[in-house]
Amino acid sequence: MTMEKVVKSVKYDKLINSQWGEFHKWLLEFEDGFKGEYLSKTETQNKFIEGQTASIEVTTREYNGQKINKIKPASSFQQGGTKSFTPSIINNKTEEYIIKQNALTNACNIVGTDDIAKILEIADAFKEWVLNDVKPTNDSNGKDLPF
Repeated sequence: MTMEKVVKSVKYDKLINSQWGEFHKWLLEFEDGFKGEYLSKTETQNKFIEGQTASIEVTTREYNGQKINKIKPASSFQQGGTKSFTPSIINNKTEEYIIKQNALTNACNIVGTDDIAKILEIADAFKEWVLNDVKPTNDSNGKDLPF
């Protein structure tokens, strides 16, 4: 969830060692009373400044029976141009080739490598679902699928 909030206080808490390396934990409080924690790779974070409005993304998790709001700056990344992704439209052949290769690999994982016709049938069903959101209605034995 993304929201705009005015930072009331920023307090350094502690250094945390995780499987992703060291992080510095900051406790944040906003003017509306909302609180949470922010993890920074640097000890001198500059993302949250007291008195300034911050655009934040919040995720909530449970830890030892307590609700913790994990806060990070909202992403300011904007894709160039006005191009939008529509799943049912292939913008270039490279994307289609990648999807087909992935579908073939996964079909081989299901069928094995001995029955090429079966591999291609399953790969085509995967490709159609990814590119056109078309789900198969029955399996290769003609049995109706549950969706």
